[in-house]
Amino acid sequence: MKKCRITIHLAMFLILLVGCADSMLSPAHSADEATELKARYEKLLADYSQIVLHPTNKSPSATEYAVKNNMVSKELAGLLRKDDDLAKKEGGMGYLDFDFLVNGQDLCKPVKIVGVAKANATYAMQVSNRIKECCSDCNEIPYSFVMVNESGAWKIDDAIYAFKDDAGTVQKFTLKDILNGKVD
Repeated sequence: MKKCRITIHLAMFLILLVGCADSMLSPAHSADEATELKARYEKLLADYSQIVLHPTNKSPSATEYAVKNNMVSKELAGLLRKDDDLAKKEGGMGYLDFDFLVNGQDLCKPVKIVGVAKANATYAMQVSNRIKECCSDCNEIPYSFVMVNESGAWKIDDAIYAFKDDAGTVQKFTLKDILNGKVD
């Protein structure tokens, strides 16, 4: 009987020890993961910013660049391609009327990641198109890419944009809502 209690206590201690070790490792793992995610997208967005800042007739669209560089989830890639097809059919414009990676039609400085935060099984990557640095009367509100892990890689699955309307109220909308025709 005494041997059984010792075994049970030892087993409980080991379970507790493993649980503590796991919780101690998880934040470090998350910090490494966030650092890697940020580093990858800083490079991709800096490269894309240069394409937008210095376009040529061979410059890829945001959709082409994002798909080629494995930046977007399968679902988002499908919605972006569908919108590109709609734009061709409609003579140039689908539901999306701005560059989703830079949140605008123009860019004056390279896009900058201003933060990465874990939110359950996703990350929110806050981005600035830095328009305020070039336009004193422009209202810039950083936007966020919702990142999901798909096949072992963090990819953009949606974006959350915001702007101030004429009354000064902040209005929010998502990239998927635009691509699904839910936003005017």
